[in-house]
Amino acid sequence: MDVLRLAGVPGVGKSAVAWAVAERLASDGVPTGYVDIDQLGMCYPAPSDDPDRWALKETALARLAVRFRDAGVERLVVSGVADPSQPPPASGFPTSSLWLDADEETRRRRLAPRRWEREQVDAALAAGTEEASAVHPAWERLDTAHSTIEETVQAVIARPAGGAEVASDVVFPEEHATGRVIWITGPRCAGASRVGWELARRQWVAGERTGFVDVAQLSFSWNADAVNGAEAAAVVQTVFAEVGAKALIVVAPFEVSPKDVRAAFPRADVRFFRLDADDRTRRGHAVRRAEGADGASLAGDDLYGASADAIERIIATGARQRASSLRIGEILIGTPMSSTQPVVDEVAKRAGLSALPH
Repeated sequence: MDVLRLAGVPGVGKSAVAWAVAERLASDGVPTGYVDIDQLGMCYPAPSDDPDRWALKETALARLAVRFRDAGVERLVVSGVADPSQPPPASGFPTSSLWLDADEETRRRRLAPRRWEREQVDAALAAGTEEASAVHPAWERLDTAHSTIEETVQAVIARPAGGAEVASDVVFPEEHATGRVIWITGPRCAGASRVGWELARRQWVAGERTGFVDVAQLSFSWNADAVNGAEAAAVVQTVFAEVGAKALIVVAPFEVSPKDVRAAFPRADVRFFRLDADDRTRRGHAVRRAEGADGASLAGDDLYGASADAIERIIATGARQRASSLRIGEILIGTPMSSTQPVVDEVAKRAGLSALPH
């Protein structure tokens, strides 16, 4: 397996380009995987010796890459931030590393869907310009400002794959990490992602080092065996636990069964929560996401920009999931349309988390 890394500052288009590259490779029949490395560092408060969580994310990526290789992936596409002052990190696999560039005007336009405050955008642009001026020369740079995504994808794919394999100093633990895992799932559009994120945020605000992962973002693969999402989450959990995280909050597709989760986390205290919402509530959530009201979409989001017919198909899928019986260990919690906070409070209480301010 070889790795293709696309890095850069916010707004250069690295995630959009990387996802399009992965889809192009997959359509050409290449066994392909995709990971956004930013999804591998959601553990706060950050360790004092790794305040930007560079080492945390790189360690998680190196361990997770092995899962993709074992699934038969031949090319792993990785997008996300990287330390600009350092050469491209070693993952243990042959790697091509590209640093995407774009001017401030282009980056401002591309950041617009995130619905950030003007001050936040200005700060991100200034920081990005400073970082881009000091990128380590070992990165190959590619300007995206005057190219369409399709043109940039073609430029990326045209470059030679891989490179010399570089040994990684990542240590693979022999034992599974312990700790508490709060596993949140439910039928499509019942609000699992929102509840899980808000629960993690309140832990962070309280200073409780806690990890957060979205299982769907850890297991994208094409033309290869499916990457086991529960096992991928467990890989990330071991990294977070090594820096002192006592809890991991997970949001996951309904299809991942509690049985598979228990097998992946044999030594952890796993609490399963299954959210529930009627068709009207779920449809409201779906429409908001389709319209972009919840900000920029994540990779593989089939709701962002979805048509009315596509929304109805997704709601129908959720209805079938909702009609299935509770699985062993699941705690059912209703999610009202009006507010997420009562659900967050209920999950925190039942999960045995401290009563934290919000």
